[in-house]
Amino acid sequence: MTDDLMCPRIGAGTAEYEWMTWQEIAEEARRDTPVVISVGATEQHGPHLPVSADWAIPQALLRLAAAERHFVVGPALRLGYRSRPGSGGGQHFPGTLSLRATTLMAVLEDVLNELVRAGFTRIVVYNWHFENAGFVYEPAFLVSERHPQVKIVVVEQGLPQFSEEDLAELFPDGFPGLELEHASLIETSLFAYLRPGAIREDRICDDAPLRHPPYDVVPIDTTMSTASGVLASATKASAEKGKLLAERISEHILDIIETEFPAPAPTAAGGDSATGATTAG
Repeated sequence: MTDDLMCPRIGAGTAEYEWMTWQEIAEEARRDTPVVISVGATEQHGPHLPVSADWAIPQALLRLAAAERHFVVGPALRLGYRSRPGSGGGQHFPGTLSLRATTLMAVLEDVLNELVRAGFTRIVVYNWHFENAGFVYEPAFLVSERHPQVKIVVVEQGLPQFSEEDLAELFPDGFPGLELEHASLIETSLFAYLRPGAIREDRICDDAPLRHPPYDVVPIDTTMSTASGVLASATKASAEKGKLLAERISEHILDIIETEFPAPAPTAAGGDSATGATTAG
């Protein structure tokens, strides 16, 4: 079942924007269904993970969450802001395709405006790519200024705060920090659970930059990156850890949606009073 989470759910009844008809989209907007847009990147993820990781993973997690609470899984933004050595390996890696900050903000602003034009008034911007943080709030703010009736929730950090128990299970040797968790245990474990066939198993490695100062340097200083593109340990990843991560992250997504856009009370027949349908699965 989990292999399917990396693939879109298509056909009648789908809640994935790119696979819906215009009539289905219009009806979801009329029902005031929330829509969640993931903002990712196309970026090197070491020798063992595909460059799609930063948009394929959040889309799969949104599908997982949407099976529990009905919302529209919007089209992913597959290109993001430029990779930095200390958090994404850096722009010197082949395969990474990046946007300027102004381009990313303009694209997201246009997408949000189009969703509003389609009738959506409850929108979540869910960012996964570390370097996008700081650039997803501005377009949301500009669209909100023009359309104050529209509520936009901006989630710049896609991961929740993990409990001490979860951190101990995930990182028994110590948590390296989110910046260094690039192509490392978290993302490798999520692929191991969601789509293990995408991993080049024989190329999984551990790596670490020679130095990791709390600042950046340009031109790129490769001592702040690694030769492999992996910034910490990937060899201790597992499908079991991926399952735990997927559950915690999907719970995090659902908590945000339920807090900001509470689901309507079910009808006497057990359906959704806003949609007239049973909970999507």
